[in-house]
Parts: sequence; structure tokens; C-alpha cells
Amino acid sequence: MTRISLITICFLISLPSFSQEEKIKYRKLDYNDFLKYSVNDTSSVVIDVFFDKKDNTALGQMSFLPISSAVYIISPQLSIGLTLISFPLFVNGSYLLVKYRKKKLFMVLNEYKETGYLPNWVRKKAIKQLEAYEMIKSEY
Repeated sequence: MTRISLITICFLISLPSFSQEEKIKYRKLDYNDFLKYSVNDTSSVVIDVFFDKKDNTALGQMSFLPISSAVYIISPQLSIGLTLISFPLFVNGSYLLVKYRKKKLFMVLNEYKETGYLPNWVRKKAIKQLEAYEMIKSEY
């Protein structure tokens, strides 16, 4: 009886390892890889929003804290004031990095491709970006 249960347990444990599902490493995907998942202009705008928020906004906000820490060598009093100002920016930048991560972008794009539905917070940002693109096109 114990042999049968051990064989059954080994079989059940090894069963998922035989699946041919390919795992995607989201961190290694870049902007051009995500454009392959784009089905229309809305999904390409969503990709633009995610990469813009992550690369420009979040990393820009997070860069102030190390700079204010480096100023400590020159002037400790000034560094303390700058740290008080830049720490909330660092926290907000960290939050944006989590909110606009590549895995979430991949999940939003897949859901949009399958159902045509975007979450409200993404839809609002995509509409604003599309309107900005239309304003730029109308100026020419």
C-alpha cells in the first residue's frame, strides 16, 4: 500500500513538469516585444503609458533620494532638508514602479485582446493619451 501511494505521489508531483507551457520572463521584455502584442492603437497607447510612467516618472522621482544622500558629504544640514523633500517622491516612485510593472502590462494586454475590456484606471489614461495624440495630429 505504501509503494502505491509513493508512486502516486511521485507521479502527481512530476505531472506539472511535463507540461509544455512556456514561461515568459516579463522583466526581459522590452518596448518592441510588447508592441508585438498590440492589436490596435488603443493597446499601443496603453504600452506607451506604461513605459512612460515607469521609465520617465518613476525612475525620475526615485533618483532624487540618492542625490540628496550624496549631498550629505558636502552639507549635512542641507542634505537633511533635501531628504525630507525627496523621500515622499522616492516612495511615490516606488509605488509607480510596482503599479506599472511589465507583468501587469502583459496581463492587461492579454485581457484586452481576449475580452476588449480595459480596467478603468488604464482606460482613463489611454483616452487622455489618445486625445493628446489627436491634438498633435490636428496641429500639423
